[in-house]
Amino acid sequence: MKDLFPFDSYRKGQDSFIKVVNTALKHKKDVLANVPTGVGKTAATLAPCLKYALENDKCVIFLTSKHTHHKIAIETLREIKNNSGVNFQVADFIGKRWMCPRDDVGNLNSNEFRVFCKNAIENKECQFYRNYHDKSKIFTTQPLMDELKNNIFHVEELVEKCEMSEVCAFEAAADIAKKAKVIIVDYFHILNPTTRTAFFKKINKELENCILIWDEAHNLPSRARDLMSDNISTYGLDFAIKEAGRFNQDLEPEIVEIRNKLMLLSDKLGLENNEILVSKDEFKVLKEDFISDLFDTADKVMEEEKRSFLNSLAGFLSLWKNEDKRYSRILKRSFTRTGKAIISLFYNCLDPSIVLEDITKESHSNIFMSGTLYPLEMYEEIFGLDLPLKVEYENPFPKENRLDLVVPAITTKYSQRNEEMYERISDSVNELIDIIKGNKIFFFPSYGLISKIKDKIEDKNLFIEEQGLDKLSREAILKRFSDLKEEGCTLIAVSSGSFGESIDLLGDKLKAVIVVGLPFAKNDLENKELIRYYDEKFGKGMDYGYVIPAFTSVLQNAGRCIRSETDKGVIVYLDERYAWKNYRQYFPKSIELRGSRSYDDVREFLN
Repeated sequence: MKDLFPFDSYRKGQDSFIKVVNTALKHKKDVLANVPTGVGKTAATLAPCLKYALENDKCVIFLTSKHTHHKIAIETLREIKNNSGVNFQVADFIGKRWMCPRDDVGNLNSNEFRVFCKNAIENKECQFYRNYHDKSKIFTTQPLMDELKNNIFHVEELVEKCEMSEVCAFEAAADIAKKAKVIIVDYFHILNPTTRTAFFKKINKELENCILIWDEAHNLPSRARDLMSDNISTYGLDFAIKEAGRFNQDLEPEIVEIRNKLMLLSDKLGLENNEILVSKDEFKVLKEDFISDLFDTADKVMEEEKRSFLNSLAGFLSLWKNEDKRYSRILKRSFTRTGKAIISLFYNCLDPSIVLEDITKESHSNIFMSGTLYPLEMYEEIFGLDLPLKVEYENPFPKENRLDLVVPAITTKYSQRNEEMYERISDSVNELIDIIKGNKIFFFPSYGLISKIKDKIEDKNLFIEEQGLDKLSREAILKRFSDLKEEGCTLIAVSSGSFGESIDLLGDKLKAVIVVGLPFAKNDLENKELIRYYDEKFGKGMDYGYVIPAFTSVLQNAGRCIRSETDKGVIVYLDERYAWKNYRQYFPKSIELRGSRSYDDVREFLN
């Protein structure tokens, strides 16, 4: 079969990356690839992987943590199909709950929706599922399925077409996936062991016959750890007690006892300390069949009320009873807006390789790629990979189009935060707004710091990212931001927030990115335990658990600025610590940092 690469020529580094991917496929190896924007990593992985899959009866699974990245993969596959003339099917999925058109599922989380959907199907209460499988409606469903199978549709397009025909979009996508050579999914479809087993059974696939492409793989450590973590709180237990009172009163005394144990345990917190480590034995559920009774009752609750706090409690207790040093056990106290104390017990995963180990052993090959998968040796260790192929490419865009400037005018160190420092930060922001005649984004370490300076910012076209921003609001801000490119505007955002990565503002839609401070994680007990664990396992606790994750966010923020070979822009690293020798080592060598005590270089570069 001919090469499926969809373009007439290769970008710098792209042909080399394709050769690496082909080598990995041939020898069933895994790949770790640091591939900056501009190399074209999506085409460089999908084209050779699809060719191999077609020739060797395999399936390519493209995994991403962002809905926007689904569209990039879909567009690339359309190019491949149109240019090659090769016929193949593609299935695109997001979370099943987000593919459902029903109006009564909006408040359910994924676990609650899974049970609700199962019950609705079994009780024949879902018209969309019934319509899809109703043979009398073949004249409606068959033309739809023919269209879906013969074309490559983004999941939003598929959902819209299925909703118009009043059939289940997930069922339609699953049928396409059975014969698809490429399946696009979110991380959790594969990372969650229960979801993975059910998903592969539904689409008639085996993991051993799959090639996995992990896009934006720098997100994997936190996603994997979050997936395997859980918690309970006095807030949730209060609702669980009420549920038990309505559905199974025999459970009520024992849940009350669990709440009492949690409150008794909280006495160890004292008056000033709001979090402590606890041991497994300090919080026990002695009755062996209690968890099973919780799950059984939770099923009845969800049949009637769609969601259940008993189910959440049962899931937590199932994890808590395990003995595993790769988890931390933390008791925390927080407060509501009215001042009421909430006691929470956390069982936090510290090791992402717990999830990845089985996946990498069973699958044909795994390609982990990102523009900020740096340093590769760290990801090799924390992913638990066995001698993967490791490749790193330089940014292919002209270096003369980019200025990386370190200005030590301020610091956001927590110990030095005061009104004087907030004034200095806002003065620096206002000075840069005055100098940069175009669109600019300022990335801050936290929403709290933004709240201290936002009223001091002087720009009539000012956008500020609010905590909990939804997708529609984010898209509205980006559109307005782009529309104002001629006049110029300012966006104040959080490094790890909605705008910190995965946004494309090409050409003159973005002239500068300013990273204010260093976005270190909270210095709380959860992160201290992660640092301790990485120190015990790798001898690199501060690097792996604290410093490098912060610099990954910094590099992602910086990457919003230059998105094509014709873009020209400035990245300012605004904090005295960026000038420190021990922190400069965390920048890739390909970034040419310049230092300055003023913003004259910014003015000169952009004029």
